[in-house]
Amino acid sequence: MRWPWTRKPKVEPSIPAGAIRKRLTYTGKVQAVGFRFTVDGCAQEAGVTGWVRNMDDGSVTCEVQGTSEQVSTFMRLVQEAIDNPKTWIEGRLSNAVAIEPKPDTRFSILNL
Repeated sequence: MRWPWTRKPKVEPSIPAGAIRKRLTYTGKVQAVGFRFTVDGCAQEAGVTGWVRNMDDGSVTCEVQGTSEQVSTFMRLVQEAIDNPKTWIEGRLSNAVAIEPKPDTRFSILNL
């Protein structure tokens, strides 16, 4: 008798060819206003991987990885969300640093 399912092989995360990664820090009114969830939605729409996290100093830091076009799209979508008068977000991009790509499989919202 065969089982009705099969075990899927574990896929190790890898770094896609041509991937870039940026560490972005947003300051202002970016905590307790749904900013991390907004960033997560932007990441899903842009197709990037990485993470977003609230920091102790009141800022929000994220690392995003994808093609140059995907990362640019992500940053544009986040800025559009910040500029949207229908949100409570009142922030700005205060720091953007290119860093080495890492093996990722998805975008995550991290806790402190």
